[in-house]
Amino acid sequence: MNTRIRDSIGPSIIIAAAVVGTGELIIAPRLGASVGLSALWLIILGCVVKVFLQEELGRHTIITGDTTLDALNRVPGPAWRLSWAGWCWPLLLLGATIALGGVLATIVQALRLLHLQGPDWLLATLVSAGTAGVLITGRYKFIETTASVLVAGFTAMTVIALVLLQCTEFRVSLDSILGGLQFRMPERGFADAVAVFGVTGIGTAELLFYPYWCLEKGYAKDIQKGRSRDPELICRRVRGMRMDITIALVVYTFATLAFFILGATILHGAQQVPGGINLVKTLSQMYTKTFGDWVFYVFALGAFFVLYSTFFVAMATWARLCADTVRLVLPHGTTLNTARLTNQITALLAVVYLLLCMCFSQTPHWLIVGGGAVQTLLLPVFGLAVLLIRNKREDPCRPRVWFDAALYLSMLVIAIAAVYSVWHTLF
Repeated sequence: MNTRIRDSIGPSIIIAAAVVGTGELIIAPRLGASVGLSALWLIILGCVVKVFLQEELGRHTIITGDTTLDALNRVPGPAWRLSWAGWCWPLLLLGATIALGGVLATIVQALRLLHLQGPDWLLATLVSAGTAGVLITGRYKFIETTASVLVAGFTAMTVIALVLLQCTEFRVSLDSILGGLQFRMPERGFADAVAVFGVTGIGTAELLFYPYWCLEKGYAKDIQKGRSRDPELICRRVRGMRMDITIALVVYTFATLAFFILGATILHGAQQVPGGINLVKTLSQMYTKTFGDWVFYVFALGAFFVLYSTFFVAMATWARLCADTVRLVLPHGTTLNTARLTNQITALLAVVYLLLCMCFSQTPHWLIVGGGAVQTLLLPVFGLAVLLIRNKREDPCRPRVWFDAALYLSMLVIAIAAVYSVWHTLF
């Protein structure tokens, strides 16, 4: 691999690992199973429209060295220790925590399909506690490598399944694809449609995650401490970040489309919408109908890995965000061991996810769909905050006019989606 590419990619691949398990493996096929290919345009829009906000947040981090919450604290308006935008993120944490409880429950389902013995609570405890232990002792490079391997393996398997689909009675015609690109909201499956927009591609939570992994990757190295204000260095780092974002965009867009089309053709035709205690087993039909029954256990293993990658990355990042919140809320000058606090929060999150998993083990899909809906509704709030921060910052590597136009257009689309969701829900 080219050295420049190898040095640039990483943070977005970690983010891709966080979204593939919920948005791609669970919610996208659920939507496809509910409405068929009619929502294909929504899948593509959900993947593409948020990358401009992602780049803007990453650009801010490179130039200033800010974490996400540092950046949100720059937003003008009411503030107490944190700005109004900073205080909005705990609502997002609540939605994401609910969703991750559902993810843990589906991980247990995948382990059950692999015939692991023991009560559900024990399997969930082993997964949650084991993840916390790895994260407490791990480092960035380990997380990046693990996420990359997990995402690459299952994505490749899904794309192959989609290709083989064309050799079966479920093959997809060009007319069906073109019909799915017509802009109309599905009459059924609205809750899944709202969740899809919030969690496919870079979801709201992953937007907040991204600057932390940019810092750990070293995108802001030297610049963040004021040792260099060389515009060329900043622009070079921004170009590297853009390459990272673009590669991940291609990966998760094709993966999401593959999952959605498999659900829309195989599961929709059989009128089987994945959910409940058979969520993962129902999803397995997307593969057994194309590869054959022999692939059932391969799917179960792959589902475990991709769901676990989501759980793994999300726990790691939420712990960092929570620790960062404590740092900002404490009085200025307070001594804080951030690494120790992050480890303590990681252990606490493991317990919370375990409790949610045990309480909703029969209906994990509703936890995941509910968490996705919260992300959709909060996306305009953080998008507005990004625009306000942007207008206050000096940028030695000013983006081109086309990027500005795309950024504001994406915000308009995001706002329309959130307003439509609220209107549809209420009326």
